Amino acid sequence: MNISLAAMLAVGLVASAHGAEPQPVGLEPMPVGAGPYHFDTAEQHGIRVDILARGLAHGYSFAFLPDGDALIVERGVRIRQLRDATGAKPVLVAAPLAGVPDFSGTANIHPDDVLGIQDIAIDPDFANNRLLYYTYNRPAGYDAGARRLKVVTVLARATLRDGWLTGAKDLLTGEAAVGVGGSRILFGKDNMLFLSVGGLSIGDIQSAQRTDNIYGKILRIRRDGTVPGDNPFVKTRGARPEIYTFGHRDPLGLALDPASGDVIASEHGPQGGDEVNRILAGRNYGWPLYSYGVEYGGSPLPTVPVGPGTEPPVMVWMPAIAPSGIALYDGDRFAAWKGNLFVASARRGEIDGTGALVRVVFNDKFQEIRQESLLESLHQRFKDVRQGPDGLLYALTDESDSVLLRISPAPRPSR
Repeated sequence: MNISLAAMLAVGLVASAHGAEPQPVGLEPMPVGAGPYHFDTAEQHGIRVDILARGLAHGYSFAFLPDGDALIVERGVRIRQLRDATGAKPVLVAAPLAGVPDFSGTANIHPDDVLGIQDIAIDPDFANNRLLYYTYNRPAGYDAGARRLKVVTVLARATLRDGWLTGAKDLLTGEAAVGVGGSRILFGKDNMLFLSVGGLSIGDIQSAQRTDNIYGKILRIRRDGTVPGDNPFVKTRGARPEIYTFGHRDPLGLALDPASGDVIASEHGPQGGDEVNRILAGRNYGWPLYSYGVEYGGSPLPTVPVGPGTEPPVMVWMPAIAPSGIALYDGDRFAAWKGNLFVASARRGEIDGTGALVRVVFNDKFQEIRQESLLESLHQRFKDVRQGPDGLLYALTDESDSVLLRISPAPRPSR
C-alpha cells in the first residue's frame, strides 16, 4: 500500500469513529435456547454444545481457576464467577467480584469510549499465591478538541480471596490518549507475560508505528512488572522498554503455539484484512501504513499490503471475520482437531448476526490448509475461546445477553 492509500484508510477510520460508517446491516438477533445443541462437523463430526451460563452483559474474556471454577469478564463493568465450570451443573454466582475497576459513572463518556475491565489471566502459580492479572482502561481527563475522554490502558495485579480483589497494584500504565481500545494477556515461555494493546481508533493512529507509547503494540514483561533485559527496545532511546512488537491495529487474540512456543495473535484489519500473526521480537507488523484491508465504505484494494521491513501475516481473511480470542488446541478429547486454531469471530463480511467459531487447520509449517465455521447457526458474536482443563472447548459470546458454552464430542447427529 502506498502512503496516499494509508492516508485514505486513516481518514476512513476517523470518519467511522465519528459515526460516518454505514448503518449496521445484519440478521435479526436470535436468543440462544436452553440447549443442548448437536452439530455435525468436519473431521471430528458429532459435537454437543451445552449452555453453562447466560444473562451476561457483553462477555469479553474468561479464565479457569485450578479448582474448576471460571471467571468471566463482562467487559467494562465486572467479573463474575462460575462455580464448577467444568462440571455437570455449573452455577453462576449472582454477586460480581468486589474490587474490580468500574468507571461507568464517569462524565462525558462517548459511545465509542472503552472504559473499565478488559482481560484477565491467572498467575501460573495461582494455587499457591492467588494472584490474578487484569487490564483496564482508566479515564485520564477530557480532550475538548476531540470532545472525547482521554484514557489510559493499565495492567494490574491483585490477590483473589473470598470474592474480592485485594492488594491491587498497577504494573504497567499507558499514555493518556483518545480512542483507546481493547487488550489481551497471555503467559508465554518462562512465564513471561505478553500484553497486546490495540492501536488508537482516531487521531494519532500513526502512534502504532512509534515506540514511544504502548498502543498498537504487543508488550513483554515479567510477572512482577519488570522488563526483561533481552526485550528488543530496551536500549532504544525514547522507546518503551516493554515493547516486543509494533505496528498492530487490534490484536485481540493471543495464544501460545505448543509446538514452537511462539506467541500467535489474531488481529482486526479495517474493512477486510483480518490477520493471524506469528509474534517475533522487534518486528513491525505494518499498521497503519500497510494492510490487506480497505477503507470503511470501500476503496481500492492495496497494491502493496506488506511493505519493506514489515512482517507478513500467517493468514488473512477477506472478507473480515472480526477475530478476537483464539486457542490452539492440544488436548486429547478432540483427536481429529489436535493442532487446530480456534478463532472467536464476531461477524463475517460486515454482516451482523454471522459470528462463528472458526476452526483453521495448518500443515507442519503453520500454513493454512482449510477452515470451517462452527456454531454459526446460533447467530452470536463470539468473543473468546479457551481449551478447558478437561480438554474440552469453551466459548464466550459478546451480546447484551451473552452466553458461555461448552463443546464436547458426541455421536454424529442423525439425518
